[in-house]
Amino acid sequence: MRLRIYRDNLAIRIPGGLLGLAMCGFGLFALQQSTVAPDADLAARAVGFGLTMVFAGLSATLTSWLAPELSGIWCNSPRFFGRKRRRR
Repeated sequence: MRLRIYRDNLAIRIPGGLLGLAMCGFGLFALQQSTVAPDADLAARAVGFGLTMVFAGLSATLTSWLAPELSGIWCNSPRFFGRKRRRR
């Protein structure tokens, strides 16, 4: 199986990739800060949160660039049409 990086629809792929990288960075920061936690319970929670964020960030980054169709993954914001107008 060969992985293909898709370069279409960059308006959704780039922010999705950046979101994933930010989540990875935040997770790595939580993992690093777990070593200076005041008690063991807080350190364990920081490690769990950090690992979860790193996993989610890697998943988001890889999905943004390796998925061929993003319409069901990173959705555009819904359009607001306002009140329904009566047809005359």
